[in-house]
Amino acid sequence: MKKTALAIMMLWGSLGCQPRKDANMEAGLPQYSTISSVEVYTGKGKAGDVLIPSLSRTLTSSDREKTLRGIMKSEGWLIISAFSTKDAYKERSCAPFAERPKAFKEGYIGKVDENGNFSE
Repeated sequence: MKKTALAIMMLWGSLGCQPRKDANMEAGLPQYSTISSVEVYTGKGKAGDVLIPSLSRTLTSSDREKTLRGIMKSEGWLIISAFSTKDAYKERSCAPFAERPKAFKEGYIGKVDENGNFSE
């Protein structure tokens, strides 16, 4: 009986140690980290900010939009804003894009708003 229990425990333990593919990689999404995630004040869902160091504004607008929509779907979010650097996130404001600091302009990837519109 002890041998059977030991064998079951070893089998169960080894199953938990199998390497797993990262969900982002399987979905074709780049590695990203969530900076913030909050319920939208309307109660219709969540909004989130993400940091994606591997992306930049040199990527086509349509590819950036596709990436953000993929992350939104993965996270179950209604709204997303994405940045390639922490400095860009720190420099966000309501000022027109042309008046924003260089760090923001270079590190801002884009946003999908509550109406599903992508902006950059």
